[in-house]
Amino acid sequence: MSGFGWRWGVGAMLGTGLLVGPPLLIVAAMTGGRSEVAQGACDELTQVSAVVEDETVNPLQGLSAEQTRNAATIVSVGRGMGVSPRGQLVALATASQESRFLNYANDGLGGDLGPDQRGVGRSLRLPHQAVGSDHGSIGVFQQQWPWWGSMSDLMNPATSAAKFYKRLLQVPGWQTLPVTRAAQAVQRSAYPDAYADDEALAVRLLGQLEGADVSTTEAWGVDCSTPEVVGGPVTLPVSDRDAASDRRNFGSSGGRWARGHTGTDFSLPCGTPVVAATSGRIVIRTDQVWAGRWLVQVSTGEGSLTTWYAHMQRVTVSDGDVVRAGQQIGEVGTLGNSTGCHLHFEVHPRGGSIYEDAVDPSEWLNRHVGKSAETQPVRSQTSSVGDSFVLASFNVLGQSHTEQRGKKPEWDSGVSRMGGVIQALDRYDVDVVGLQELQRPQHDVLTRTAGDRYAVYAPPGQTANSVVWRRDRWAFVSADTVPIPYWKGRLTEMPLVRLRDLRSGEEAIFFNVHNVANVGSRQAPRHRAEAVRRELATMRAITQTYDVPAFLIGDLNDRSSAFCALTSGSTLSSPAGGSHGSTCRPPARMGIDWVFGNRYAQWLGYSVDTSLQRAQISDHPLVVARVELRPRA
Repeated sequence: MSGFGWRWGVGAMLGTGLLVGPPLLIVAAMTGGRSEVAQGACDELTQVSAVVEDETVNPLQGLSAEQTRNAATIVSVGRGMGVSPRGQLVALATASQESRFLNYANDGLGGDLGPDQRGVGRSLRLPHQAVGSDHGSIGVFQQQWPWWGSMSDLMNPATSAAKFYKRLLQVPGWQTLPVTRAAQAVQRSAYPDAYADDEALAVRLLGQLEGADVSTTEAWGVDCSTPEVVGGPVTLPVSDRDAASDRRNFGSSGGRWARGHTGTDFSLPCGTPVVAATSGRIVIRTDQVWAGRWLVQVSTGEGSLTTWYAHMQRVTVSDGDVVRAGQQIGEVGTLGNSTGCHLHFEVHPRGGSIYEDAVDPSEWLNRHVGKSAETQPVRSQTSSVGDSFVLASFNVLGQSHTEQRGKKPEWDSGVSRMGGVIQALDRYDVDVVGLQELQRPQHDVLTRTAGDRYAVYAPPGQTANSVVWRRDRWAFVSADTVPIPYWKGRLTEMPLVRLRDLRSGEEAIFFNVHNVANVGSRQAPRHRAEAVRRELATMRAITQTYDVPAFLIGDLNDRSSAFCALTSGSTLSSPAGGSHGSTCRPPARMGIDWVFGNRYAQWLGYSVDTSLQRAQISDHPLVVARVELRPRA
């Protein structure tokens, strides 16, 4: 394996051949408040077959009217998004295998739900045509809730099809892959070859659906009306006189959440009017129990600015309504995960989930109230810096720690626990992760059971500190190691890997480290300080000499002192927050597991998942960040 040809204290090139070009941006458009996906589907409704809802419909290929309608919806949405017939064929084969074109609810009785999938039984309250019990799978494509999206979205054949196509278009070279491999790249099924025998049916369906006329639009689940979206300056979600009620508790902890509060709370009497902070289209979700009966969202477009309003006792708007900034949408309440009357308010600049792009709402309001809302651009598939990706750090708790003489002998073995680690990486769609304490038996499980999806690099002769990446998103360029003082000050090689983004051609460097803990050594703080010094010097050298995006991830076994050292001089930043100007201001909530990036990192979201600790998979949380690479000058 070729390396960088670079070692600590020895300057050399980290690699060449970066593909650099001007970013090509497209803005997620609103047509009367409708997303590009929905607008495209509406534009194509006159060109693709639809199935009328009367009893005279002739089923296609032996399918019922319901099944045929769902198959036609898949084709319509694909054409509306500009997906080629080949892509539509992949989608039809996938839906045929997953659900036989039936819209499935899930009764939640399968005994295989993840901690965040409990409650999937509420899907029975939504329109459905069949009932299943497989994990959190729902809808025509059997997509996993909540990881693929909201319950209402996944059980709408049109929106679930759009989600499938979006993932398919991100698979490198999908056009030339066999149908079963292209489908598997999106679905990640436990039975990767199962789609092959559905291809023939998909071909026949596509042929029959190509020529028919549309006779109704309601069957598609797409709103083709064109109400006007009126702009206007951002307002507070409550009246000006109630602004002081903002508790400014984004990122804090409390009795009702473990850590990382995802919004801010306005403590006001129940019944106080709540208004839309921006103009946009109303989305009402009823599958978010924490928010109460309703989680109200005001969306400015697909992949664009969305504000969230939770715990309300009354909602005065309907799903799909178009509202102006300052228009009342409900009343303060205390429903859901709440201990008193208040409004929970969130801001998502790119319309993502809690895990993707939540920002501090109080700071956002300070910057934007009275100004026009700034919707975030969505990068095209051909952008030279590519789309955002998910970066993570996770100490998996080594195999030896759960053996008889380990610190947690009552826990399952490391080999058994690796199944939960892999599930977590899949659940968050992690693209690159630094794993610590990945001992040989655990490394072997990862490569044996998930080696088709994940590639692994570790320094020669050891696996404990490894960089792992998704094969369908990144390509290996080169690797090297950096010696860092670890146990009793002994130098231990830590991996530094250079990868190329298969979508954009942009390259980035990922440096995974594990610094020594205080256990058993009075000299540990000194060794840890030296480790941080070397890590900072390495990141500075990469940034200043080679001018490439670079990330430091790992278990630093330190909090504020590590943060302040690594962010000095604005060398690095962290998605956890905090700042370092004339003085260092660490994040409000800190652990010892970190993600940092150099000046090319634009952080879009951050999450600390402690459920893996409660499930006894590891004694560390999974730290997850969504990041986009800033264009280089």
